[in-house]
Amino acid sequence: MGSSAAVLLCVVLSLVAAAPQPRFITMEVLKGTAPSTPRKLIGFARGFCPVPFDEMREMGKMGSKCRGQEIPKPQCCAAVKDFACPYSDLVDELTNGCNVELLDKAQTFCSVPIGYFGFCGDSEFGISCPPR
Repeated sequence: MGSSAAVLLCVVLSLVAAAPQPRFITMEVLKGTAPSTPRKLIGFARGFCPVPFDEMREMGKMGSKCRGQEIPKPQCCAAVKDFACPYSDLVDELTNGCNVELLDKAQTFCSVPIGYFGFCGDSEFGISCPPR
C-alpha cells in the first residue's frame, strides 16, 4: 500500500511539473523602474538583447493603436500584450537589456511617457501572457 501511494505521489508531482507555467511581463518592467537608468547608460540596452524590436513590423502596428493616448485604451493594451508576450522571458530577464529596449522603442513608436504601459497590467503581477 505504501508503494502505491509513493507511485501516485510521483505521478501527481510529474503532472504538476509538466503543467504550463503562467508567464508575466512584470509591473516593474512595464513601469520602467527596472533596470535602473544607469544600466542603460553603460550599454545594457544595446548589444545584449537578441531581439531587434525597432525593426519589427508589429511595433508599428502597436504604435498605431497606442499613439499619443493619455490613458491606455483596451486596444492599446491588447496590442502591447500581443507584441510583448512572445518575448516575456527575455523582457523579464533584467540583465540582458531587453526590457529597456522594448519600453524605449514602444514609448518612441507610441509617443507616450515613461510608465505608460504600467496601466496595461491585467493582474497584480503585470501583463499575464499565455503559457507556452
